Amino acid sequence: MDDYRILLGALAVLVGFVGEALYLRDIFRGGIQPHPFSWFGWGLLDAVVFFAQTTKGAGAGSWVVGVAALVNIGIAVLSLKRGEKRIVASDWICFGGVLLGIVLWLLTNDPLSAVIIATVVNCIAFVPTFRKAFLRPQEESLNIFALDVVKFVLGIFALQAVSTTTILFPAVVAAANGIFVLTVLLRRRQLARIVQL
Repeated sequence: MDDYRILLGALAVLVGFVGEALYLRDIFRGGIQPHPFSWFGWGLLDAVVFFAQTTKGAGAGSWVVGVAALVNIGIAVLSLKRGEKRIVASDWICFGGVLLGIVLWLLTNDPLSAVIIATVVNCIAFVPTFRKAFLRPQEESLNIFALDVVKFVLGIFALQAVSTTTILFPAVVAAANGIFVLTVLLRRRQLARIVQL
């Protein structure tokens, strides 16, 4: 019965690797500049959620979040050299919110509270990347974000224990990534129309 969950968990990780490999390729080609604050935030938060899901028996459904934590921290480190350099006050505020969220998680000893805090803070961590992509949508690769929708949905179906603690984070992250992709595509179209005028 759980064999299909293991298969879905492995497939989610594979889809994640494809998105991450394409994103890394685009970074090294110089076409995109990831925002370090978002990527550090996502990496730290994914680590928090991975441990919370694991304590609640998420099984194969948590693999995708664990791998994402490692890769996101790697992209964050890479972004220090090849990433966004135009850091504004709101970016610092969001990064402070991420760190505050992690401190709040440490103060709670409840996996559900940790996941709720991490989910909210994950959305806050998205703000610097969203701001940058809205202003300069051509500087963002959508492969990783579109494939993140797929990988997190697969991860949800791979969960061996379904509860608010195990499902909330991947569901919100999938939705946020989908909204981001649609927004960037619409913004690119909008700017292309302005250029044509």
